[in-house]
Amino acid sequence: MPSLIDRYRAFALDLDGVVWRGTELLPGAFEAISAIRDRGKPLLLLTNNGSYSPEGILERIAPDGGLDGIEVLTSTIVAIRWVRENRLEGARGLVLATEAVVSQVSDVLDLQEPSAGGQAEIVLVGRDLAFDFDRLTRASDAIRGGAYFLALNRDATMPVEGGLEPGTGAIVAAIEAASGKPAIVLGKPEAPMMDAAVDILGSEGVLLVGDRLDSDIAGAKTVGWDSALVLSGVTGRNSQMKPAPDFVLENLHEIL
Repeated sequence: MPSLIDRYRAFALDLDGVVWRGTELLPGAFEAISAIRDRGKPLLLLTNNGSYSPEGILERIAPDGGLDGIEVLTSTIVAIRWVRENRLEGARGLVLATEAVVSQVSDVLDLQEPSAGGQAEIVLVGRDLAFDFDRLTRASDAIRGGAYFLALNRDATMPVEGGLEPGTGAIVAAIEAASGKPAIVLGKPEAPMMDAAVDILGSEGVLLVGDRLDSDIAGAKTVGWDSALVLSGVTGRNSQMKPAPDFVLENLHEIL
């Protein structure tokens, strides 16, 4: 039987829990990525984590370079694309996320300070490490007042060394409860990110490798891709596999 790397035309790889966990590159991940690239197969690094920049991702995997030609798609890139497609450039934006996200969207939104007055037209929510009651109040007030409510993802947790931390989804749930409005989710498994990914890789002969059933595996199914679940992230072997992946691997290196 051919290996997975030989069986598929193109690959989409999640990052957190697949390529690295916290600050540590997972064993065999670099070798797997290098093998895909050396075979000349299209490769997309596809992450719900909007804090990463494309340049930072590639440098973290290969500090000495050599990963040219690899595509990167983050939920923040998808957010910028959404704002432009909906002709909302320059709208007043309340961004509850890391400074890295705030910096990336500053070219398309008129950023409002979370502690200031005034009415935002877009509320964009990510993994806001400064989230508190005042930010919850400001965001929910703006959303009830008619602002678009955008979420980078709905991932409830974030895999780090030694365990899990609260993810964007935990903050999104609080704002949904306080505002009474559902978020427009941009990341996996929703259409904004998955459609953008198909634009890059196509719909045939693609394997998505991820560590989350509800975002990675579900996202692959929405666009007709095959999927492989790795056990190096948030999902354990004893988890109920719903939706079911096509393959279950210990780690990314097993695609070889």
